Amino acid sequence: MSGDLDQRLATMLQHQAGGDVDPTPIVRHARHRGRRLRLRRRGLVAAGAAAACAALAVVVMVAPLGRTPVAAPVTPIALVLPDAPGQPGAVARPDLVGTDPGVMHFVTDALVHGAVSATWTAGRGVESVELRGPNGQARLMLARSTEMLDEQQQTLGSEGRPRQHSDVRVEGHPGVAWFDAAGDRQLWFVRWQPADGLWAQLDIYAAGRDEATAAAGRVRFDGAQRCVVPFRLQTLPSGGRLLACSVTLGRSEHGVFTSGSLVVGDGSGRWLTVRAQLAPDYEAKAGDLVAGPYRARRQGGDVLEMGVGPCVVEAFLEGWGRGYTESDGLTVLGGYQPAHDLGRPAMW
Repeated sequence: MSGDLDQRLATMLQHQAGGDVDPTPIVRHARHRGRRLRLRRRGLVAAGAAAACAALAVVVMVAPLGRTPVAAPVTPIALVLPDAPGQPGAVARPDLVGTDPGVMHFVTDALVHGAVSATWTAGRGVESVELRGPNGQARLMLARSTEMLDEQQQTLGSEGRPRQHSDVRVEGHPGVAWFDAAGDRQLWFVRWQPADGLWAQLDIYAAGRDEATAAAGRVRFDGAQRCVVPFRLQTLPSGGRLLACSVTLGRSEHGVFTSGSLVVGDGSGRWLTVRAQLAPDYEAKAGDLVAGPYRARRQGGDVLEMGVGPCVVEAFLEGWGRGYTESDGLTVLGGYQPAHDLGRPAMW
């Protein structure tokens, strides 16, 4: 093929010997030749891809019975809570923030986009979301006063020596920002007031103040979403009610659900936490305690555990609880009712 091109070039040059060389026919031929080569390469690539797909199909079709076919690539999962129809956003009703464990009075789809996992929490006066992603971690908190924000324990690591505050504006609303060293990174804190009687704070690893402030601007306070877990607690101790909800969604081969918790308490200050964690490889051990239709066992002196496939379910009486007895914990676990589909938060 190259000899044919060389012969054409030689003929053209001999024809133009002694005069100016017109490059037009040479360029035209080179372009034509290049197009033919590209089309041929594309045909070869397409044929190769088709052959590979056919081979993969054959592998799946002839897989012996009892064996699992080759798994398809995991489809990206959106880490999004279901909407809460009829519920107002925080700017419309600041007084409702943190009062209903089933409702998040803000929307963080833009902030959470691209995260590997996210944990939402509602109740006890505060609503929050903490996310982890390729670029680090961040946590947003929403409360009705700065005192409530100050009471929250810091969850992101830093040196504990915050620098001087500076004024910022988040989507036109006044606020302050400061940072603390975190190794070779900076942990920025942005606190602002989206509306009267409403305070928000974003803790985030960022390159600078402008980047942190821009991230804070991705939060919406004009909508609401539901804090959902894939189970219900049908029996509560006398006088007990739900105080808080927490759910973690993540991206994995097993689906979107990672873990979920409900906190039960009463007016006397007693409370306990029931947590369900996805554990498809969990091997339930024989329990000597009866919890409704389930068998439970003790983990130490303050945790009750049982397996309700594909989750391990625990009731924390101390640490994540206080004041309730083992009998109370068994009563709550006895009313545990799992959702049928762990992959569809809208159905929880």
